Amino acid sequence: MSKADFAEKVGTSASTISQILGGKASRGLGEILARKIEENLGLPHGWFDQYHQELDAAENLGEAKIIGDIQPWDSSTSLDDDEVEIPFLKEVQISGGTGSVFREDHNGYKLRFAKSTLRKLSIQPSNAVCVEVIGNSMEPVLPSGSTVGVDTGCKEVRDGKMYAIDYGDLLRVKILYSMPNGMIRIRSYNSEEHPEEVRLASEIRVIGRVFWSSVTY
Repeated sequence: MSKADFAEKVGTSASTISQILGGKASRGLGEILARKIEENLGLPHGWFDQYHQELDAAENLGEAKIIGDIQPWDSSTSLDDDEVEIPFLKEVQISGGTGSVFREDHNGYKLRFAKSTLRKLSIQPSNAVCVEVIGNSMEPVLPSGSTVGVDTGCKEVRDGKMYAIDYGDLLRVKILYSMPNGMIRIRSYNSEEHPEEVRLASEIRVIGRVFWSSVTY
């Protein structure tokens, strides 16, 4: 269930649950709320104060497990307390190959992120944007058609990180390394087909660091 539904079920607010479960939790569970949740969920009194070995056993199986539910939503679905909408520029493509001309896109598409996730990464929501990747130079990590989130507030090159760059009037996603004498090394995962390049930093406009990606097969 959603945080809002869970909060209603246990008799508290969604914002309280977000403060406890967020990436940077600002409060603990607390005695009163712990007892209230136990009562409303039919758990034994003091359940939260005990060590539950069966939960550790499940953690250590090394198997994939579902840690949340999938909820359909559209533009009319209200945002949760811990959600924010990020522009998804579907008409703008970041090339993983030869490049794609950058065009502004105001089609209104959005993707939803947890505020706590962005806070954990020190990203201002106003600096985040999502775009599509085309080409094969970043395969197998980013196959053509992948979606990436870009933090336009982070333009400082950190060695080995992926960035969206404007290079030769083409928008690309590449791995960057700083080099002496104002040079930048540009690398692709698919290095056999796309050898690395070394260019002057002044020839490259760093649009932002890639902080998230979504891949479908």
